[in-house]
Amino acid sequence: MDQQKRPSSQTALLLQLLQDVADIKAGIASVADHEMRIRELEKARWSSAWLTGLLSAGVSSVVVAIIIKSLGA
Repeated sequence: MDQQKRPSSQTALLLQLLQDVADIKAGIASVADHEMRIRELEKARWSSAWLTGLLSAGVSSVVVAIIIKSLGA
């Protein structure tokens, strides 16, 4: 009787290990997906960074021109 219980216990342990490995694989896939999305967002942000600088420079030059014009210089 002892031998009959032992395989079922080993089978349960093996099934639990398989479930744990599946959970780990799913977690790794999830982390990889998040990392890929973050990299895409960073790439999009840096590809439009020049536009922010250009608009800032344009607004600053308009403000300086208005101040100079209002002072009559």
